[in-house]
Amino acid sequence: MTTAFTVVHVTESFASGTAAAIRDFARNYPAADHHLVYARRTEAAVGTAEFAGFTATAELPDGHAARLRFIRRYVTGLEGPVVVHAHSSKGGVYARLAVRRSARRPIVYSPHCYAFERRDVGPAIRAAFRAAEWLLSVNTSAYGVCSPREARLSRWPLSTPRVVTVPNVAGPCTVPANTRTTPESVLRVVGNGRLGAQKDPVFFADAVTCARRTHPDLEAVWIGDGDADCARYLADRRITVTGWLPRAEALAELARGDVYLHTALWEGLPISILEANAAGLPVVARTRPYLDGQRLPLTFAEPAGFADLLPALATARDRAAVRDATRIALADNCDGSQQVALKELYGPYAGAR
Repeated sequence: MTTAFTVVHVTESFASGTAAAIRDFARNYPAADHHLVYARRTEAAVGTAEFAGFTATAELPDGHAARLRFIRRYVTGLEGPVVVHAHSSKGGVYARLAVRRSARRPIVYSPHCYAFERRDVGPAIRAAFRAAEWLLSVNTSAYGVCSPREARLSRWPLSTPRVVTVPNVAGPCTVPANTRTTPESVLRVVGNGRLGAQKDPVFFADAVTCARRTHPDLEAVWIGDGDADCARYLADRRITVTGWLPRAEALAELARGDVYLHTALWEGLPISILEANAAGLPVVARTRPYLDGQRLPLTFAEPAGFADLLPALATARDRAAVRDATRIALADNCDGSQQVALKELYGPYAGAR
């Protein structure tokens, strides 16, 4: 007989795409009780509705040592089989330093994009991040990764945790698809995420600027906030920055667009692309390794290349064709596929009597 067990999700950053992914894991694997141990981000407010689906939640204290002690006490205080599921780089460090993996208490790790993929730090720092991940892999029972590329990056020398690809999904989308109010002749381009080096809003702004040479009426909106210099760079180029919005409002703002433009420099597999696809927007994406194998219909490498793709988005019919091709490319990023993958990831730890 299969026994009930608990999954304790540990994250230092319960915000944005990581928060969405954790909520989806809990929603798509109801066979376990899901607990959340998390830290807040001051720049990204979290509403009470975002904790729905968790049996219990606990906020991490300040300080690295205090967080390690807290996680250790929390996990050891639970009865029955427990799976510790660490999320993102800092959560992965905390959980794997605080708890020792065992048959009764396995540790699963989802990187949500490895820190050594960063391009805002030098090669020496990236090498240090990679070495740390390799050492921590020894205390990892399994990886729950979001893409084939991340799966390849999770296979370490002299270490043999299981690697399971768990596709990201858009999650429940409660806003109407594509609620555009602008005239047909005006194209509204939307970007999304934290303003900073990873999402590369400067590339977004430069792409919009190049496109306006041939499409001067083009509108552009960035949903999110972050680095003040990035926000100013966008504002100086007539790009509206909404600031942080609750999830429902952010999705509604997204659905008012015509095209979603994704320009991140490094990623896991962007949930924002999946959300745009679910809202009925065609997706145009920067060519980067994290999209290897995704077969999106419209990609480009340099800011000037965005303008070359605009003829393929000129009319509602054109955009519908790109949207349909995008949906085909992302067809496996659905609840059904994630549920199957989570059974493979968690199933061996359910226990039996």
